[in-house]
Amino acid sequence: MSELQTEVALHAHDPSNGELSAAQLLTFIASAARDARHAAGWLIRLEDDESLTVVSNTYEYTIPASFAYISHLEMEEIISGTSVYVQEIPRSHWDITINAGVPAFKFNTITQLTVGRRLKVHGQQRPTIYTVGTQTLDAGMESFLRERALYFVFRYLGAGLSELARWRQQMAIQSWQTSEMFLRRHPQEFRALPNAIEVPGRG
Repeated sequence: MSELQTEVALHAHDPSNGELSAAQLLTFIASAARDARHAAGWLIRLEDDESLTVVSNTYEYTIPASFAYISHLEMEEIISGTSVYVQEIPRSHWDITINAGVPAFKFNTITQLTVGRRLKVHGQQRPTIYTVGTQTLDAGMESFLRERALYFVFRYLGAGLSELARWRQQMAIQSWQTSEMFLRRHPQEFRALPNAIEVPGRG
């Protein structure tokens, strides 16, 4: 994140943060991420860190918080003492439900589950809305975030009739057009995966 803040400041001809603070740059980057998340509906590929473990006689498991869509589940296997995830649980064996307002996996049968083994969740999350400079940028979004953030920066700094203000107004238009191009050029990469199921309440 700090690298993107530095890059945006440099493109805005403000490398020493004389006109815009790091906090303001972060706000503009977060605004760019909101455009991708809400206006464009982008989604980011996500694999769970095997946080779910099968418990005896348990048919429901809370869906990890980051997931907005689920594509498939895998069951842990132990091969030569090493955990691997190659066994996909058939889609007909599970569904998504709401339990006390919390999204959960509900298994229709436990024949595919082995007590003590972990589950790996595959799916997608919505783009991160950045709040601190130490957060890691979502993969594949760097160019869009830079151009959209620059649009907000130039629009913010472009008030007035001076030559510099006019240049910034022109650059705001250019950054907007470039960021819109990125939105249109990568629709497939950030769309919901085929047959993925939306997790209720994860908008």
